[in-house]
Amino acid sequence: MIPTVAQQISAVRNTIGKSVLPALDPGDSFAAEQAGLVLACLDWVLDVQAFEYPYELAEHTDTRRTLTALMELDSEFADECRALLDETDSPATDLLELRQQVRDVKELVARGYRNLAAADGPNAESAHRIVAEAAARQSERELAWCRMTGFPQGDVLNVGEVLRAQRRE
Repeated sequence: MIPTVAQQISAVRNTIGKSVLPALDPGDSFAAEQAGLVLACLDWVLDVQAFEYPYELAEHTDTRRTLTALMELDSEFADECRALLDETDSPATDLLELRQQVRDVKELVARGYRNLAAADGPNAESAHRIVAEAAARQSERELAWCRMTGFPQGDVLNVGEVLRAQRRE
């Protein structure tokens, strides 16, 4: 049997927690603090690792949806975007390639938003609403992703729960 990544990380975490941490000099608070930070980091990795590809897939889907909505406001911009939307229609199965697809689409979203916002008027207001809603969804994903780092305040759902809820929207 080949151990999963989560099993490997869990084994390392257990070794540090059960063997390394107790063996540290009790007077060396810095070493204990550092070991505790390593354990916290491993706990975070265990919390999110299985969701890395689904997270990027959600980013891919949401960013393409945002770009499509912006395209409906500006036909000239839509012409510019069609090739990239066709190219990214099927999400890459390779995580690094998928991330690049997301970055490429996000760059177009940013450019389209800047152009629409600069034009003022009802299309600018619509563009602001579209991008604000996308930013709220992305913030929810990001907070869930880093919930175990101590940065988000209050109760934050597990990233898997957030991804499932956003798929239903």
